[in-house]
Amino acid sequence: LLLITHWLANLWALTLVLVDESDGVPRWIDSFADLEKNVSVKTKDSAWKLYVVCLYFTSYTITSVGYGDIGPQNTVETIVCTIMIIVSGVSWAVVLGEVSGIVANMDSDEKKFRGIMDELNYMMSDRVIPPDMRRRLRNFFLSNKLAQRRARHMRIIETMSPGLQGEVVMELNRVWISKVSFLNSILQEAEDAFYGSYFYSFVVDVSMKMETACHAQSEVFGQPQAMYILSRGLVSRNAKLHSAGAVWSIDFVLSDLSLLEPSDCLALTYIEAMFLKRAFFVELVEQHKVACPGLKRKVRRFCCWLALQRALLREARRRRRKLERKAQKEEEKRLLLDARSPSPSDTRSEESRESVAHAALRYDQS
Repeated sequence: LLLITHWLANLWALTLVLVDESDGVPRWIDSFADLEKNVSVKTKDSAWKLYVVCLYFTSYTITSVGYGDIGPQNTVETIVCTIMIIVSGVSWAVVLGEVSGIVANMDSDEKKFRGIMDELNYMMSDRVIPPDMRRRLRNFFLSNKLAQRRARHMRIIETMSPGLQGEVVMELNRVWISKVSFLNSILQEAEDAFYGSYFYSFVVDVSMKMETACHAQSEVFGQPQAMYILSRGLVSRNAKLHSAGAVWSIDFVLSDLSLLEPSDCLALTYIEAMFLKRAFFVELVEQHKVACPGLKRKVRRFCCWLALQRALLREARRRRRKLERKAQKEEEKRLLLDARSPSPSDTRSEESRESVAHAALRYDQS
């Protein structure tokens, strides 16, 4: 735009050469004669003053301001001015279009999100959804804004080269990988072993197979044989509170469902979590078992060790329940004997005697 302004200013100055002062034809420069009566160096005699005036005229012509203090005074100047107006109009339209396009695309994510919110409001209005549910839906989509952006980030990562993918994915997921014992040991081996790059590739593929799930407050979620990593929010599971960065259900590799911990979780707030299903993990192990010697053996060793721990815990719980039932029966038996052989000095209250009678009845039924 500056270059066009410069050349048009020169073209406008050229009209003073095309129409000489001796021709007796009025020129646009003549309007400065009255203004410069007491000025020693006139505009027409100074190159830099003439350039400034031409640049001034060209600038307000291009920007469509048009003050009107300078204008064509003869046919040649009219023709040149017409050419300048055409070139200026086209140039200014192109510049405005480019600037408008840049401004419009500066926050495309925000524009898409507002479009989704508008559609949501139309849907709730058309379907006459109750105010309570409307508020919950709006809160969910407002909280889900970051998750949508992260999904677009993953699509960008998928377009990268394998090497860059690995570096970016590991940088994003190294924290939670370090919390999964067998994945952390594989990652450490990837940094030290001769086949390190292949083990590294396995960990990257595991990270790429992670899926994202979003849940509103008070929702119950959880799949068996799936490992979860909490990215955002608070979750209650097995009387424990999990915050962002927590990892659970690392027993997803076990095939025996009876050895798994309960998978049901309660979202205390809006939550975002990543999860990996066992089927995908096993598929990746099979794909990399040739390139990564010992990988399948490591995973199997971890599975056997975890299964042994869970089996011992299950047996311990079973024996504890058995001992508790045995102790309860012995207590009931003692109460029954007390009830059947009362002593004269027995000063128990009526309520105590009734509880003993009930215990005796339960014992007889058992």
